[in-house]
Amino acid sequence: MDEISNSYASYELSDEYQNLAKKICRAYYGKKYNFEFEIHNKSSFGIKVLQEVEKIPHGEVRTYKQIAESLDTKAYRAVGTAVGKNPLPIIIPCHRVIKSDFRVGGFRGGTEIKEEILKNEGVRILNGKVIKNM
Repeated sequence: MDEISNSYASYELSDEYQNLAKKICRAYYGKKYNFEFEIHNKSSFGIKVLQEVEKIPHGEVRTYKQIAESLDTKAYRAVGTAVGKNPLPIIIPCHRVIKSDFRVGGFRGGTEIKEEILKNEGVRILNGKVIKNM
């Protein structure tokens, strides 16, 4: 939490969100947390994708293709689009979704942050690629 305050001096965290912010910070640094929330998305497909992403265990990854296949579709790019629109990164662990060639791929906060979060969860990464642990 201090890192947020130090990096964003004008940022004020209301008391209402203190516990959530603490959990998010701890999750960022690799601690396991179960978050309770309701997914709001304009498309039912997007909701299904995010529900699948939510199931990815801590310290593991899945490919966009695997997410699509689990939904009985070949719409891999649509899965990527839905993951990219995740309104709750870290809480809905979209950082655990990678490319089929095991490259880490994109992330709203940047690839470096995605790699850092994955490493904090114990995922091994070498030269931008996940060392298979699925």
